[in-house]
Amino acid sequence: MTATAARPSRPAPSSAAPSAVPLLALVEFASGVLQGGFPILLPRLGEHLDLRASDLSLALGAEFLVSGVAVPLTSRLGDLYGHRRLLRATVLLTLLGFTVTALAPDLPVLLAGRALSGFLACWLPLEFAVLRDRLGEERGGRAVGPLVGALTVGSTLGALAVGGLGADPAATRPLLWALAALPLLALPVVWRLVPESETRAAGRIDWAGAGLLSLGLTLLLAGLGASGVLPGAVVLPLLAAGALLLALFVRQELRAAEPMVDVRLLARRATAPVFGLSFLLGCALYGAQGPTLAFQAAEPAETGYGLGAVPLVLGLLVLPQTVAATLGAVTAHRLVRRHDAPAVLGSGFALCAAGYGTIALGHAAAWQFVLGGALAGYGAGLGLSLLPALLMRRLPADQTGIGTGVYNTLKSLAGAAAGVVAAAVLDHLVLRAEVPAEGAYTLVWTGCAVLCALGVPVALALRAPRGR
Repeated sequence: MTATAARPSRPAPSSAAPSAVPLLALVEFASGVLQGGFPILLPRLGEHLDLRASDLSLALGAEFLVSGVAVPLTSRLGDLYGHRRLLRATVLLTLLGFTVTALAPDLPVLLAGRALSGFLACWLPLEFAVLRDRLGEERGGRAVGPLVGALTVGSTLGALAVGGLGADPAATRPLLWALAALPLLALPVVWRLVPESETRAAGRIDWAGAGLLSLGLTLLLAGLGASGVLPGAVVLPLLAAGALLLALFVRQELRAAEPMVDVRLLARRATAPVFGLSFLLGCALYGAQGPTLAFQAAEPAETGYGLGAVPLVLGLLVLPQTVAATLGAVTAHRLVRRHDAPAVLGSGFALCAAGYGTIALGHAAAWQFVLGGALAGYGAGLGLSLLPALLMRRLPADQTGIGTGVYNTLKSLAGAAAGVVAAAVLDHLVLRAEVPAEGAYTLVWTGCAVLCALGVPVALALRAPRGR
């Protein structure tokens, strides 16, 4: 295990950390606006760049791929060299990512911009680490609430504000630049006003593991994403090379004294079901995001399906799912007091399956997306709230940090995989050149419903581990 030693970096007054909580809440509000606002602009940006619906899913997949690798890597670097230092670096990288996105003239540049924007996911874990170090476990834990609340409110308001301001197609680029300005506004806060963590870990970075994971996933997902446009002679070697590198990554992590990702946790009887459920939920949530927005924005006169939704309508259609997810997260632990936790979690996965199933069965009107989104959102809120708590109960006390890191990494990588698979489905089932058939969207929603349904028996089978 990693040893720690008290080695103050830049000592700050004791009052600095508590005063940083509202400032970091503002930073997370900006993060929420970015996370809620950009997807609303993505279909309109796709029209500007003449992109296919599958390209939009690839753009989101690239962002999740970088998030999955960057979060554990930057967290470890923060342990070694200071969490504020890494927070500064990730804010700069996010700023660069949204700037490149705003400038993007084509798909490759857009993918590069979204990949850099994936460092946005690192902000919250690094902020938690700073507050935990400077305030202690108890006070730092209480400070989590305002940050998560600010993130949620920012995401909701971001979707509505960007949707309302983006009605005119000419507003797309200015709004992208407005989003790019938010990390710039956050930079002075994290640069000057947030205290540095003082505790430093001993050890080193598993660069070999990070490299193998990054390259292996990139090749594997590139092969899946290109399967609809490149010949099999190109796709199959990409898939084989990616699988080989991931196998080498597992071997490296099993041998490393300080692995980047503790893969042993994935195979333990106590924790494997929880990790599996988090992967299923991540696939369903993130795999449907890009295709759903593309379908809602599609013009019925041109494709024979879609709602022809402008950005404001897209924001309003997202709102019920966001509100329902927040409600599910708030009520989850109250339900657990009355009912068995596995039963509540199983109900959450069942609601998710019902929500995506509802949309798959009927998607000709806005109310069908509202109903399905609300069902899936509430179920997802239950799952996102209960899964980390169940995981911590099943982990040894000295592996809580490692286990939650694996959990978050797996959830992000699930989003990357689901986004790429959804892109491949949209590329394979086409109405005409570069236009997916309606059945492709239905297959994506059906797949999400099936994944959530698979989680129901796994959740119901969860029992308290022996000896805990």
